[in-house]
Amino acid sequence: MTTTIDVSGKENINLTFTKSNKGQLLLVLNGYLYKCNKKTANKKYWICTYKECKKSIHTNPNDVYVCGGTDPHDHEPNPDMIAARNIRNKIKERALQEIIPISMIYEQELSNSSINSTTIAILPTCQELGPTVTKVRAKIVPLLPQSYLFDIPDKFKETLDRNRFLLMDELIARRERILVFSSDHQLDLLFSSPIVCLPCAFCLLINKKAITYRHIFTELKQMATQRNKMFAPQVIMTDFETGVSPVIKSEFPSAHHYACFFHFIQAIFRQIQLRGMQCDYVSNEDFRILCRKLMALALMPRDQVFIGFEEIQAAADRLDGSQMETLLTYFEDNWLCNIDLWNVSRCDTRTNNVCEGEYTE
Repeated sequence: MTTTIDVSGKENINLTFTKSNKGQLLLVLNGYLYKCNKKTANKKYWICTYKECKKSIHTNPNDVYVCGGTDPHDHEPNPDMIAARNIRNKIKERALQEIIPISMIYEQELSNSSINSTTIAILPTCQELGPTVTKVRAKIVPLLPQSYLFDIPDKFKETLDRNRFLLMDELIARRERILVFSSDHQLDLLFSSPIVCLPCAFCLLINKKAITYRHIFTELKQMATQRNKMFAPQVIMTDFETGVSPVIKSEFPSAHHYACFFHFIQAIFRQIQLRGMQCDYVSNEDFRILCRKLMALALMPRDQVFIGFEEIQAAADRLDGSQMETLLTYFEDNWLCNIDLWNVSRCDTRTNNVCEGEYTE
């Protein structure tokens, strides 16, 4: 962060300060950077950070300008690099003070800063800066607990506006702790929405057993009753977890349960990788088109899925040198038996990526 120093009485001298990558204070004057080389009781001695340049500035212990910095340097000034450094430092400072995603901080600082194209070119991308800022933020985040028995700091039990956020913290069995985070506003949205893309509440579970999911749904229903509402969604969309499907069917018998289209595609592509077909997928266009047609069956009308699958089988028989048959056998054994779960042709919302993106960005 740049700090302007009061230098009344020193005309045309404008000292500002920024920080190095290691957090050391750097003095800025006329587009040049100086680092503190020596301190005495009455003075600080700053020298140019460029190795071959010996130009210096003197300040008092309170960083008020005394003398120096007026002679020509042995190199050109670089105000664009300094501007990029200031933005980078601001991003780091905000990452320590705020819990919003680093990518959001990056975009906000970039849009709020009046910088030219050269500075933008010098500034590291969010992906490049991310690991460094994450390491900075890790210094203020509690270490991951080694046991399920741990205390949650008070600041993580509340929202930023000091309202309750920790909704549930209990042991349902030995060594099976459940943590659920949700604000009152989020609960109202959850209970009033006809379409639910799970996860809606932040449920931290120690396993993915059906009994655990049933306990969560039972508790949420009770909380809805306490708020004079009903937790009875018409449509529920989840990932492909074997433990949750039968529980949804029994707890919400009138709801339509769909699985996320994006995760459906992921599951098929994972099988392509496991069967060593990834090179064929990249280099063989005919093979790649058939794989994508297989994924696109989820978008076809329910009564045309079998017809589409048979067409893919016929095309695969004419494909030379591929292992498409093993992939089709896997699909037939694992997916055609429950088309209603993954066929999203009638869904307005076909993935839960938007829901997850709100929490992961």
